[in-house]
Amino acid sequence: MNLERGHFTQSVVFRLIVSYAVILCIPVILSVIIYGQTREIVKNEIKLASRAMLQQVRYIVDGELLQTESLATQLAVHSEVKSFLSSSTTENAYKVYGLKQELNKMLSANNFIKEINLYSKPLQSVLSSETYIEEQSFYEMKLQTDTFAYGDWQKLISQHHSGEYALLPLKNQDKKVTYTPFYIRSLPIQATAEVTGALIIPLNVEKMMTMLANIDWVERGRVFIMDTNGQIMIQNAGDTMIEPAAYQEWNDRGTGTFTGTFQGVKSMITIESSDTTGWKYISVFPTDVFWEHIGGMRTMNMFGLLLCFAIGSAVIYYFARKNYDPIKELVSVFTRNPAQGTGKYLDEYTFIRRNVLETIRERDDTNNKHDQQLRVLQNYYLGRLLKGQADRNASFNELAEKYKLHWTTDSFAVLLFYIDSDEDGIQDLALSQFIVSNIVADLISNHWTINFTDVDGMLAAVVNVDPERAEQWKDDIEDDLAQAYEFITLRYKLRFTTVGSELQTGLDGVNLAFLQALEAQEYRSILGDEMLIWYGSIKPSAGSYFFTVNDQMMLINFLKADEFDKANGMINSVLQQAFQRERSHEISKCILLDVAATMIKAIPDQEQASIAWDEWRPLKRLLSCSTKQEFEQELLDIFDRVCTVLRSKPNLQTSAGIGEKVTEFVQENYSDKNLSVSQIGDHFGLTPQYVSRLFREQTGQVGLRDYISQTRVEAGKVLLLEGASIDDTAEKVGFASSHAFIRVFKKYEGITPGKYKAIQG
Repeated sequence: MNLERGHFTQSVVFRLIVSYAVILCIPVILSVIIYGQTREIVKNEIKLASRAMLQQVRYIVDGELLQTESLATQLAVHSEVKSFLSSSTTENAYKVYGLKQELNKMLSANNFIKEINLYSKPLQSVLSSETYIEEQSFYEMKLQTDTFAYGDWQKLISQHHSGEYALLPLKNQDKKVTYTPFYIRSLPIQATAEVTGALIIPLNVEKMMTMLANIDWVERGRVFIMDTNGQIMIQNAGDTMIEPAAYQEWNDRGTGTFTGTFQGVKSMITIESSDTTGWKYISVFPTDVFWEHIGGMRTMNMFGLLLCFAIGSAVIYYFARKNYDPIKELVSVFTRNPAQGTGKYLDEYTFIRRNVLETIRERDDTNNKHDQQLRVLQNYYLGRLLKGQADRNASFNELAEKYKLHWTTDSFAVLLFYIDSDEDGIQDLALSQFIVSNIVADLISNHWTINFTDVDGMLAAVVNVDPERAEQWKDDIEDDLAQAYEFITLRYKLRFTTVGSELQTGLDGVNLAFLQALEAQEYRSILGDEMLIWYGSIKPSAGSYFFTVNDQMMLINFLKADEFDKANGMINSVLQQAFQRERSHEISKCILLDVAATMIKAIPDQEQASIAWDEWRPLKRLLSCSTKQEFEQELLDIFDRVCTVLRSKPNLQTSAGIGEKVTEFVQENYSDKNLSVSQIGDHFGLTPQYVSRLFREQTGQVGLRDYISQTRVEAGKVLLLEGASIDDTAEKVGFASSHAFIRVFKKYEGITPGKYKAIQG
């Protein structure tokens, strides 16, 4: 491609010269524009920033004031509050204590208020979230100052207030007096009703100041909040109140931003008015805060302008010529083909880019189409091969070469992968299968040829095994899968169980291996959480239903005769036999259901329907289990419930302080997986039902079974925050499995352990 004289303006060299010249002019133009517009921009930014900051303050304070008023409304219609105000005596101390606890709960849910004080006119006393005292004692402890006499306090609480704010003195714990906004509302809220009390709620100004400190620029200026009477209620500059003369004009002004002088400093003053409370929000910022960087900007602009003029002119010619030489060489390479020199004139960059992109695109399109077609064909063929629907006329070598499967022998095994995810792990099935298949293939392919495919939503793999190494092929695969499992579990929070067939010969053997793997996967519930299950290790024996009618009668007799240790031993023996490898999983489930039904038969008939079948729902719980640990936990739980019902009359020798002893025993033994209500009853010589009732009556806690679970959950939260895994935490705090820990944790905390760990971490 030759550069003709008439095409010079379309050439790259011309563009280079023009581009460098434009670059040289850009700083000059920008410097002039920036210098001319800087002052105007800064002024606008002052107004916008000041107003935005003040709006943030207004949104925060208005929201908290509305929340405070909503809380007051809730208390005004609260049944316990009405009962307290209508009472003329304090005989029912329990109700007063309950109301105090309710005020504590409401106070803990609202950080904007310091405390909640409920004044009762009939009782002449004040109930707060902290104490219950007479109104004069409350005044002396909280409000007494030289400027606020006791008569002022009596006048304040005797008047009707429909929800008003007042600035009152408040003593802190160190007896320091600070003027704090109080929200006052008379009770009942009806204007025509006689006043029987009042809500006096001081606002938490310190908390508000902490929130305001997190807003940009607040620390550089002053923020004032003025009520509808023109009085400063809150300010962010300490306890010293400014004189009314300094801000009186703010009350007469409307909303907006203006420049003025505040305490001898030229400042930008912004006023916002609340639509909900009518309060005004004023921000005062010295204008120097926004102008402090302008001097440096002007100096930098002038220096950059001179530098561009000095250097730019010298390098334009040098770089234009230097950068064009390699472009010229590339053009000469592509123009060796005569066909490239024809057509409309193109600049050098467009000419080179078009030729390179066309070449790359052709190559990539060919490779991508080939790879996609090959993967589709491989998946289709492997799926049909596993189901026994593949072409039987073609030879083994022909099919392997046709689908690029790289099979070297006719010995095959099939692996099926069942993938599960933690709460905070990957939930997408396709992505999970992609991760597992790629990592497992990288490891196993070092020894054997493996090909993955999806069969009806299930990840399957066909492994080509060399007969000369047939004796060790299982050991190699087990080692590779163990490495893959450890890496995937740690990195991606995924768990998977693999079931494998025996070694089969020929393409027809692939279908037989697939059927063996499907049969092996049914024994996952019997074998528990094993990572790899081989078909050869789960062949069930015939006639293995061992829980006979005589066994049922023996178990019932043990339970009715209060021989619970023997009954427990018999149930554990059944569990051990039911989960043996040679046992059919259908027979195992039937045996466990039979044992559960037998235990419930030992309960008196009048209690079976209401307690055992309706409340416990044993069959539904057992049928929902999928692993050995879950079956064992549910069956032993049913046993504990049955024993509780069948225990003899409670021991009448009630020990004083048994609640505290039970609490200490649970705190010391919660990590024991066998800890239960029955075990605690045996330890203290009481029946489970009786010890649970004594614990609830003496401690005021929830049921003993719930207290054990809550203690374990609290201990688990500490371990999770220390970095322990969910499985380790479940084991250390006494749960039989991580699934049980997750279920109980979510019941009491509302979230899973994984989410709790992510939030608190």
